[in-house]
Amino acid sequence: MNKPESIGNKQIDVSLPGRGGKTMSALQAVAFAKMMGQQQQWPVAKVVMQQVTEQLPDYLEAWLALFEACEAMEDYVMLSGAATRCLEHKPRCVQALMALATALGKHQRHLEALEIIATAIKLEPDNPRLRKQRESLRQEREH
Repeated sequence: MNKPESIGNKQIDVSLPGRGGKTMSALQAVAFAKMMGQQQQWPVAKVVMQQVTEQLPDYLEAWLALFEACEAMEDYVMLSGAATRCLEHKPRCVQALMALATALGKHQRHLEALEIIATAIKLEPDNPRLRKQRESLRQEREH
């Protein structure tokens, strides 16, 4: 099993339209994406994190940054796809389950979202964010 530090130090190739390609560490790419997000440059962050997750599918920090960019852009189709891909590599990833439940909820698929949150609660029974998300989905379903 790779330690997060060693994955973060792996070199990856990132290219941006109009800016060309660059090689950097995965850690640098995530830091760049977070900086872009702080500047509301979510499309740039999303493109960079898509490239990182394709090259290093076991790098959780990249997935989390991609989920954040998708949510900020309200791109729930991409969020659903990204969460599903992450779960293929990290089947017990609670953050990916939460992201998938969020995407499903935004598409009015509340029962599926609630089932996914139930699975996540089994993995992390003391996680207050899961209970809050479950309650929010239940309320959305009733309206």
